[in-house]
Amino acid sequence: MRLFERPIQVRSFIMTAILALLVLYTLYFARFVFIPVVLALIFNLLLGPLVTRLQRWYVPRWISALLILGSFGSLVIYGAYALMGPAQYWINHAPQAFTSFSQQTSELQQQIQDMNESTEEIKEAASELIGEASRRTITINDQGIRDQIVANLQWTSGILFMTVIMLYFMLCGRGFLLRRLLILTRTGRSRRNAVRIVRHLQSDISRYLLTVTVINTVLGAAAAGVLWVIGLPDPILWGVLVGVFNFAPYAGAAISLAAISLASFATFDTLAHVLAAPAAVFALNVLEGNFITPAIHGRRFEMSALMVFLALFFWGWLWGVAGMLMAVPLLVVIKVTCDHIEELRPVGRFLGN
Repeated sequence: MRLFERPIQVRSFIMTAILALLVLYTLYFARFVFIPVVLALIFNLLLGPLVTRLQRWYVPRWISALLILGSFGSLVIYGAYALMGPAQYWINHAPQAFTSFSQQTSELQQQIQDMNESTEEIKEAASELIGEASRRTITINDQGIRDQIVANLQWTSGILFMTVIMLYFMLCGRGFLLRRLLILTRTGRSRRNAVRIVRHLQSDISRYLLTVTVINTVLGAAAAGVLWVIGLPDPILWGVLVGVFNFAPYAGAAISLAAISLASFATFDTLAHVLAAPAAVFALNVLEGNFITPAIHGRRFEMSALMVFLALFFWGWLWGVAGMLMAVPLLVVIKVTCDHIEELRPVGRFLGN
């Protein structure tokens, strides 16, 4: 029984592996160029239909692009300015949050020790852990944190500036890429198939991105409302954090949940009150991830959990936080593309659930 229908060419396999390593090397060390390009393409799929609709109302594309980008940019700048104060407050109070977390953990360990006094070994292990926790001090270099934040802000500002410029030109010339694609086709049938595939891709992916954006916005608003009822300070900041990081399933929810937990430890005194905020946010994430999003998307955009996790791990390793936020949209783009090309449909089924 032959494992493969054709013999494997060792030389071709090695050359393919070298090519893959070179591509990874290029994507990593040229991430300052590739991240804005990918972001611009994703936002182009999301905002392109709106520009096209305004063009049907006799509004020139360059004016529509300016209006949309100006409105979106003004909203982002105003939101960043409004949240800058609360964010700076919590960054300055990070040592207090870690200290409160250590104290609450020590109290919990003390309760566990009291419940297990009958077992000498458990009591000694708990005493050692409590002693280590009480002796541990957390020191944070404020100057180092500020320098790191300033450097990250400069890098992020450069990325956003390049993204906005490229996105503007993409929105102004929406048919440019399609026309270049049609030049590569040889027959009229191939051109018709290419136009059909591109239109389906634009429709499906823009619908998916718009739906996910609305879901994450509602999730962030719900989280902010629940945290406001519980009494956690600056609920809008935490709601924005939950909504933005939810673009990276699993990992984003874990990061926002950890940040809210530390803030809750630094704010409240009783353990029950401390656990209320992270428990409420965790319940909202479970409700959204297991019921709301699958019910809205159905099986068409349903992705394999393993593929989502691998995409998050790969793009997070390659491009950091930006890669994690773009991992699922990129995976959906690949799946929808494979679903619309007959030769690649097995790959689309493999990526699906």
